[in-house]
Amino acid sequence: MELKQVTIEETKLALSLLKESAEWLKEIGSEQWSEILSGQDKHGLTNAIEKGEVYFFYNNTQLAGLVAAWEMPTEWDRLLWKEINEVQKVCYIHRVIIRPIYRGKSYGAELLTALKRKFSGEVLELRLDCLASNQKLIAFYQKNGFINVGSSKDLNGNEFELFSFEMQNQS
Repeated sequence: MELKQVTIEETKLALSLLKESAEWLKEIGSEQWSEILSGQDKHGLTNAIEKGEVYFFYNNTQLAGLVAAWEMPTEWDRLLWKEINEVQKVCYIHRVIIRPIYRGKSYGAELLTALKRKFSGEVLELRLDCLASNQKLIAFYQKNGFINVGSSKDLNGNEFELFSFEMQNQS
């Protein structure tokens, strides 16, 4: 399993994975990422690709997923994390995606492990958020070593849980 930086030429493929996941979420009754289906992306995946902050996750030669990771907090990150201590050298994780054919096979855990390895020695903390109503995802992040450090609301009043992973002793 490995992370590979998405190139500008691969932008359409990355956006198709994002849309694929948004459609799946809709099918299971979730409104999460619904803005993607109307052509909006609050995390600006295309811009993040241009900055080198988006990664494909491969199982050998098979594209298994995607993740965005950046060190400069966006407006979204500043909104949700404003009550949590500011730490230098933080990486914000967004758009954690495992393609449908790979779900339920521990690929999500392997993707998080690959992120921990990639940013080991570069940042002190990994941060991510998820809807407070998504108990399955909350349990998944906790099982993978992320600590729930609080909750916050977006501008629409939706509640999000905030997770942190401290990077000491990662290899």
